[in-house]
Amino acid sequence: MLKKLYEKDAVKHSLIWLGIYLIVNTITGNIASAMDIDYNMITAIPNLIISVICYYYLKRTGIAEDIGLLTKATEKSSSMLYYIPLLSLPFLNLFYGINTSFKVGEIILILAMYIGVGFMEEIIFRGLMFKALLKKWNRFVVVAFISFTFAIGHIMSMVAINQSGMDTVLQILNSLVVGFMFMIVVLASNNLTICIIAHILYNFLATISLVGNTHIEIIIVNAIITAIYFVYLLFRTKTTKEYFSKANI
Repeated sequence: MLKKLYEKDAVKHSLIWLGIYLIVNTITGNIASAMDIDYNMITAIPNLIISVICYYYLKRTGIAEDIGLLTKATEKSSSMLYYIPLLSLPFLNLFYGINTSFKVGEIILILAMYIGVGFMEEIIFRGLMFKALLKKWNRFVVVAFISFTFAIGHIMSMVAINQSGMDTVLQILNSLVVGFMFMIVVLASNNLTICIIAHILYNFLATISLVGNTHIEIIIVNAIITAIYFVYLLFRTKTTKEYFSKANI
């Protein structure tokens, strides 16, 4: 049924998965808040479950190959600078130190949650939604829309973990930058898998580090690395160059 919807209306198909993801996290977030239980304890298993279900669905239907999940990249790793600029972003948070107060069980739950979250968010935004909108909209608009909607979605932090307004704004700005980095990697190489890995690492390392809330310095450094990498990919990779040269079509 979902596969038929994917073939008939890929945009609605992506929105269904987005809706499932948002409903699961809204419900679990409210439960955690109401019961005053650690957010990770409540959300870890549900996020893992929907990510496993989604993975098997995508593999069984062949959609995984369409969106670049566990497929061969279209660009050589050397051309992509071995994805070092992308993979460097998560580790910047460790410059603030590591929080040694976490217990082993807590770390496992945090990692489990972010495996589910990182997988689902990349599948939905840079996978299903990106491919669906690409068939309908101007290419510049698609990149801007995916990056913006991914970033603004982090406003949920105000509800889920009672984050302050200013911290949420900074998180949204940082998500816009990092999300654009993920987007240009998918554009250049059609390698969604590496973006999933980077996404999981970013969230996990930020949580176990002492960075606390998003810092302006982190946003600036992330923006500089992303901008330089984008310019490099624009001149170095065929797919990126063609994508933006045809963006008005």
